[in-house]
Amino acid sequence: MEAVLSEESPAFVARTGLPELDEPLGGLYRGDNVVWEVSAGASATPFLRAVTRDASAYDFAAYVALASHPDEIAAEHPRLRIVHAHAGSPLGSPGPLLDELARRCAAPARNLVVFDPLDTMVARWGSEATRRFFGLCCPRLLELGVIAHWALDADADQALRRHVDEVTQCVVAISRDRVRIAKAHGRPPGAEGAVFRYRLEDGLPLLEPAPVSGRLGAGLRAARQARGLSQADLARLAGVSPSAISQAERGQRGLSLETVLELSSRLGVSLDELLRGDRSPGFRVGRLREEGRESRGQPLALLDDPGPGLRAYVVSLAPGASGRPHLGHKHVELVAVARGLVQVVTSGGPAVVRGGEVVLADEALVEGWRNMGDGDALLFWIVRD
Repeated sequence: MEAVLSEESPAFVARTGLPELDEPLGGLYRGDNVVWEVSAGASATPFLRAVTRDASAYDFAAYVALASHPDEIAAEHPRLRIVHAHAGSPLGSPGPLLDELARRCAAPARNLVVFDPLDTMVARWGSEATRRFFGLCCPRLLELGVIAHWALDADADQALRRHVDEVTQCVVAISRDRVRIAKAHGRPPGAEGAVFRYRLEDGLPLLEPAPVSGRLGAGLRAARQARGLSQADLARLAGVSPSAISQAERGQRGLSLETVLELSSRLGVSLDELLRGDRSPGFRVGRLREEGRESRGQPLALLDDPGPGLRAYVVSLAPGASGRPHLGHKHVELVAVARGLVQVVTSGGPAVVRGGEVVLADEALVEGWRNMGDGDALLFWIVRD
C-alpha cells in the first residue's frame, strides 16, 4: 500500500490486455497472481500474448523460461526480458530462481512476470517441488506488488490444482471457445463466474459475453459439486435427462424457466447465485484498486460497499501529516493503527495510539487523524453502517 508514483503521476492500473475481462475485474491489482487454467483443445498462449502487449508500461517485464528454447520465447514475447531458468543454468532450481525474482522486483516499481507453464515446472522439478515453489513465490510476488501470470493444465495433478486455487488471487479458465473468471479476490460480486465466448484473430483472442446459458451452466456445476451430486442426481431433481444437464453445464443449451426455478428451489440457491456462475466462498477480500495511489491522509477504499454493513479504508500519513474522513458517519467507527504513532481526533476528544492499538468510537464521531511520529504511519478506518 506504499506510494509508488508521485502526486503528479497518474495512477497506474494493470490490464489483462482484454477489455472484456478487465471490465468485471477492474483491471489487475498490484500483486495479483493470475493463473490461466487451460482445458483440452485450448491454449494460454494467445491470452499471454494479449497480456504482454502492455509490457512497455512496466519498469521490469520478464518471462521466466524453464524450457530449453529461450530464443523461441523471445520471438513470441519480444517485449519481455528472458530470465533463463533452463536445466543446468544458475537459476535452474526453485530456490535460486525465487531469490533472483525477489531481487529483480524488490525496487518499488511496476513489475510484470510471465512464467513458463506449471506443467513444465512439474516435468522439471516434480509436483511437490512445484507446489512448494508456487506456494512461496505467489505470496512473495504479492508482497512486492508484482503482476504475475501462470498457466496450468486443467487436467494437472489435483493436489497442485487445489494448491494453486488456495494461493492465487485470480483464476481464468480457458476452454476451446469460452473463458470464465473462476476466482477473483478483491473484486465486486459478479466478477467471479463471468463467462465469455472467444475466437482468435491474428493470434489474439477476441471476447464477447456468453449467453445467459453459459453463466447458468457454470452456476449449476458449482451448486451441484458443492452438494456432492452427480449430473444424474441433478437431472432427477429437475425432471430432465442427464444429457440435458450435461449440455446445460457446458453452455450448449439452456433449460426452461420452470426447470431453472425448480432447481433453484430444490438446491436452496437464488437465481442470482445460479446466474453468477460460481459458488460464493462466503467472504470477500478488499484491496486497493490502483497501483501507486497514495492517500496523503485521506481514506482510500478497500471495501466501500454498504450492503454488508461494514466498510474499510486505508490511510497513510507522512510525518506530521494529518487528514480527515471523506464522509460524515454517525454509527460505530474503528481506527486501527498498523504502524506509527497517530493522534485520532474525535468529537469526544483526542487519543494518541501506537501501532497495534485501536480506537473504537461508538458514541463520539471520528473527525480526523495526525501522524505524531518521526516515520510514516498507516491506519485503517472501519465503519459500521
